[in-house]
Amino acid sequence: MKYTSKNFHLHYIPQYKLFVKADFLEDTLIVVDESNQVQAMYRYPSNEPDAEAIKLLGLPFQHVFVSLPVQSLVFIPTEVYQVEHQALYQEFLLDNHADRTQIYPLDNLGVTACYQYDLLLYNRWHTIFPHAKFVTDFQVILEEVQGYIPMQGEVLGAHFNNTQVALYAFKNGQFLFYNIFDFQHVDDLNYFVLTTCQAFDLHIKVHKLLISGIDSEHAYSEALAHFANRTEFMHARTDLHADDEEVQREVRKLNFIADGSVCVS
Repeated sequence: MKYTSKNFHLHYIPQYKLFVKADFLEDTLIVVDESNQVQAMYRYPSNEPDAEAIKLLGLPFQHVFVSLPVQSLVFIPTEVYQVEHQALYQEFLLDNHADRTQIYPLDNLGVTACYQYDLLLYNRWHTIFPHAKFVTDFQVILEEVQGYIPMQGEVLGAHFNNTQVALYAFKNGQFLFYNIFDFQHVDDLNYFVLTTCQAFDLHIKVHKLLISGIDSEHAYSEALAHFANRTEFMHARTDLHADDEEVQREVRKLNFIADGSVCVS
């Protein structure tokens, strides 16, 4: 996708915000103005940025927010989390480089996350935008999901990002887990949902299913609907607007891309 608004002007670059969503398959760039109007949107294979995308990346944006996948992630109950035990928590992460480990407290859930960005992607985007602020999907999802969780019943959530799905769950208002899976087909998705529900003693048909990252017409939405009595789609707190209808539809699929700035501000 390539879109540039007729109102996009280079002399407004210092006021624009650039949101980047990156993984190993594709990169998405969204430029918004101070009223959250989309001024440009580019999507391209991550290893094949075209000349226009490269030109956009070369502009002197002052406000850049980059969303990256995590390489590894572990949650520790906040009541027992202690900074001096970081070496112990490090053993549950993919590598032992403590300088790469980030800490993010989720106070309302009573857990503290220790995580590492994918090293190759982080180095790539940090080189392009040394002043950028980085964020991950789990920070945004688990911050915003709290308004969707009832005090009674089981809630299963699924956040999609290309060939990855993050499954998470709450039971009677309590946070249970958040795990990320790679998948290729609906059968893979069904398998991960079933085995995860069994592992955490959840009913095969939960009270409510929360979906984000895809729309209601997607085949994955239809497949997951069988696992819940009610399906609800999470919506971003920050509304982005576009004059072009196709761009507006695409922006809705990335409905949390602008909310990430709240987690790192």
